Amino acid sequence: MAPPACAASSRLRSAGLLAGLALTALALFAPAPARAGAFVFSGEANGVDVVTHPTGYTGSGGTVSVTVCIDPTSANAAEMEIPVRNIVDTWNQRDPITGNLLLGGSNDIPSNGVDFESVALHELGHCIGEAHANLASESNLSDPQANATKSTDGADNGFDTNNGADDVYGSSDDLRDDDVNLHWFRKSNNNPFSIANTVDSSTYSRDLADLPSGDNFAANGDRSVSSLLGVPNTEAVMQQGTFVDEDQRRLSHDDAATLLYAMSGIDEIAGTSDDYALSLSYGGLATNCDVILDFDNAQTGFAVCQVGGAFISGSDHVRITSAEIFFNTGFSWHFNDVLTADHAVVFEAV
Repeated sequence: MAPPACAASSRLRSAGLLAGLALTALALFAPAPARAGAFVFSGEANGVDVVTHPTGYTGSGGTVSVTVCIDPTSANAAEMEIPVRNIVDTWNQRDPITGNLLLGGSNDIPSNGVDFESVALHELGHCIGEAHANLASESNLSDPQANATKSTDGADNGFDTNNGADDVYGSSDDLRDDDVNLHWFRKSNNNPFSIANTVDSSTYSRDLADLPSGDNFAANGDRSVSSLLGVPNTEAVMQQGTFVDEDQRRLSHDDAATLLYAMSGIDEIAGTSDDYALSLSYGGLATNCDVILDFDNAQTGFAVCQVGGAFISGSDHVRITSAEIFFNTGFSWHFNDVLTADHAVVFEAV
């Protein structure tokens, strides 16, 4: 069969710039147990237990190398180089922090500017397998309901988004009726702003039966949820929504945990022979890389990652087979001109 395709696109609205996700169907080869995170291609069409891996992973352990290039014919090609080198480093380091939203006077972005590095960091996350943590615009819901945690729309074919007593969408007390959770949470605390020392099926789950006592649904990494949990100005990079004058150039714990879960391999158990280490590298101005970035207004109204994928034989795991990121020139893009040193990995359990 033809490989599946996924497009993570974006649109402008009054509150900010939002990304949406559209999926095509895959053929499942085998059923699978529940696990932890939110991945591209998971859902009713392809299976709720899908785990998606970067291009190059076939089920065997080792290093998975992914190259990232800028189309040399693209508008802003030279200005893109430092931000792209930075996002490659950020995903390689996988060192999550709290307080990763720098707003207004806390950043170097003009008041009407859209930070290219922050948007590209999000889109590269899609191109290595991560989906939105929230329902996002692909659900056809608007804010604030679209901030509810990623799920299917259930047997009634309608999203149920009761935001519970705390009045915050995406938090642990949401009442979601028959919606099927797609976001894989930390079993011990259902806190997306923390991370376990070992990330695999022993510590993370998609099954709501594994929630802590008193919780109703998986919490996501929305900024309103972070404020509720006492860590303000923090949001998952993969949460949909980019605002002007906003710097979000570092990963949150949920972003890192999702990737680390995938890296535990087909068996979803860390420390076994099918584990892999993801290594991204910047390939310069070229078109022969695994992920290519380009400004092309014919492809998107704002920014999009377009990926194809294929099931890994004998499993419900998917590997990405093609990936392109496109941007639209019709915005006041801000290009960071400061190359970040390879920051030391500071990942630790929180």
